[in-house]
Amino acid sequence: MKISTKGEYGIRAMLFIAMHADEGPSTSHEIATHQGIPEPYLRQILASLAKHQLIQSNRGPQGGHMLARPASQISLHDILYALEGQVTSVDQILAQPCSIDIGTRHCVIREVFLDVKRSVETILKRQSLADLVRRQNEIISCNIEIPHDLGPSFKSLPVIDAVDAVVDAVRGSTPRRTEGAAADRGKTH
Repeated sequence: MKISTKGEYGIRAMLFIAMHADEGPSTSHEIATHQGIPEPYLRQILASLAKHQLIQSNRGPQGGHMLARPASQISLHDILYALEGQVTSVDQILAQPCSIDIGTRHCVIREVFLDVKRSVETILKRQSLADLVRRQNEIISCNIEIPHDLGPSFKSLPVIDAVDAVVDAVRGSTPRRTEGAAADRGKTH
């Protein structure tokens, strides 16, 4: 899955707005400064988020941007769909005609990518902005370091464990991570 800069900046902006919701509206200047996003580009992103009714934007001295509904009712899927028009780049693969002898209706490759798409969309729909705010606050307060990638030394993270459980439930399979996942919770990785 590839997320464009627009999608990444949109998620970062929404997380900032959600984390500072108790302080009132966040200005585009505050968001841009704290998130390292070019302000003119951020304004375009915020306009798209407002158009999709994820935020409310008000001009003027008391203006700024606020969530249009509770953070618990906004998913990562909502944000990415508003900004990208699609959620996974797998859609582009699925749109390609299958030129092998058996055709699209019987293509195992298509089946695999449909499963990837379903898994990614399940994860993104389950992760609300409120979940991200809670986890971000936990990461900050516990000084948890998040790895840059899933390497051989990767330890399980609570967000990934929760997502794996959802994916396993959707597939009707047994959990993949049974050893050490609970013991690793709360540790600095």
